Amino acid sequence: MDDHDVADIAILGGGLVGATVATVLARRGMKVVVLESRAEGSEQKWVVGEALTEGSSVFLRYELGLTDWLKENAFRKFGFDFVVQPEGQHPATLDECHEMMLSLKPLENIPKAFRRLVPTFHIERPPLNRHVRGLAIAAGVDWRDSSPVEHVELAPEGDAAALHRVHYRAPAGGPDGPRVVRARWVIDTSGRRCLLGRQLGIHRPADGLDTAAVWNRFEGVVDDPEVWSSFRGIDRRRQTIHASGAGFWIWWIHQNDSSTSVGITWDRTQHSPDIKSEDHGFWEMLGKFPAIANLLAGARAKEHYQYLAHVPYRSDHWISPRRYALIGDAVWFIDALYSIGLETSFRMTINAADVIARSLGGAPPPQAEYDRLNNEFDHCCRSVIALNKFKYAHGWRDPQLLWQTAVFELGEIAELYHFTSKDDWRPEVLARHYRLQWNSCARKKRLDAFHRGALASARRPPAGLIKKGLIPGWKVYFFTWPIWQARALMPAFFHLVRGWAFSERMAQRSRLWPDGLRLMAGPPPRKSLPPQALAERLAAAATTASR
Repeated sequence: MDDHDVADIAILGGGLVGATVATVLARRGMKVVVLESRAEGSEQKWVVGEALTEGSSVFLRYELGLTDWLKENAFRKFGFDFVVQPEGQHPATLDECHEMMLSLKPLENIPKAFRRLVPTFHIERPPLNRHVRGLAIAAGVDWRDSSPVEHVELAPEGDAAALHRVHYRAPAGGPDGPRVVRARWVIDTSGRRCLLGRQLGIHRPADGLDTAAVWNRFEGVVDDPEVWSSFRGIDRRRQTIHASGAGFWIWWIHQNDSSTSVGITWDRTQHSPDIKSEDHGFWEMLGKFPAIANLLAGARAKEHYQYLAHVPYRSDHWISPRRYALIGDAVWFIDALYSIGLETSFRMTINAADVIARSLGGAPPPQAEYDRLNNEFDHCCRSVIALNKFKYAHGWRDPQLLWQTAVFELGEIAELYHFTSKDDWRPEVLARHYRLQWNSCARKKRLDAFHRGALASARRPPAGLIKKGLIPGWKVYFFTWPIWQARALMPAFFHLVRGWAFSERMAQRSRLWPDGLRLMAGPPPRKSLPPQALAERLAAAATTASR
């Protein structure tokens, strides 16, 4: 076996996460081999993870250097829009639903504030995947397409000098028979195949959560400004839209003028659509929220419908002193909500890069460090599972619960505002503020306590439609002016945001408490057409499109 088949790192899978890990490690001087099962030029299936959060943004811009690429190829978004149907009703338009928007869009008009924001994006994944693959190859990665992995033979435990052996099939036209790559570290980025996790027996379902999902991308989606205009005239499409009901939620991600990603995730104990149909129950589930279904009337699906029968799973750990790691969907996936899976893979990559560098340098980290990283992952898993169980059982159907928890969860991004500049992307800052979300027992307890408090406070049924917004503009900027003047103070703004969650709770408990989020949203947007007329316009547009 020649040196061509010996590497510092063998990476199983060459999707976005595999290409990312390869790029990061190769740029740190490591010899990296990527074994990718697909043939060169064969596109990965369209996958979830098309909304880039703050945690993904700082990594892609500062670690991979994609600032200019994202400006040219991605759609800038400014937050979330949550839309819930009134209980027992199925209105035809979004304006007839409960709605709360969390949007930083007005700060675009305040330059001193706008430049402090960590930008977030909607993205089409295949172009991003291709670009990062190119970065990996440019960094010197030995990229092997058409090389599906069959088995990983880990080195004997405790033998630091022994190499792992990764067995894979040779590409067509190459030498006959199986091939082997020997490596000091193996990193599984094989996605939902979870190659190494299944082989080691550490892969398992998520406790108490059983959901399914189906999605597609569409072209020819309605582009009527009357439909999309919301609070203060903000276009709803500048946020990631979440439409929800009892036991399900729908994502709506505007990627560009010719592509919109729409998907539905549902609790399998509450819904049983016909998954054997050609669309795997997509339109049956979408029919539970007519206001969203009407927006796709006349639109055309761009691919086959993608379906996952059992969405959530996890592994018992993600990194081991036996010199292997599982990153991205290879180690866990709980729900598409907030695109936390992609962000977690980037956080793991940074943490793993430091551990691997020290291991290869002859100073392997102690067992306690691996234990800390795996304990943080366990706390993160348990917290995200609890968050989603709460949503499917209570939050997605109850706007008051949803508003409280969404604002509280937004506070998790506060630590990412320690990275408002490339100068902040330093090892000592990363070690403190770029660990996994919900990474401690204390954070999990705070989340659970907030959920209990939310249930206790949201029992008063809403009177009429709820229309609220966390939409900071000039007034908020004026009262928080000192925070915006120094980068070091920026995390404090999002700690204040979390405080609005408790204010929202008080507003739900007492009619005497000022309803700050309703005031911030302002008066309902003026529409030239009443809801019924707008629904008729949508129907007419759909008829025209179908012709």
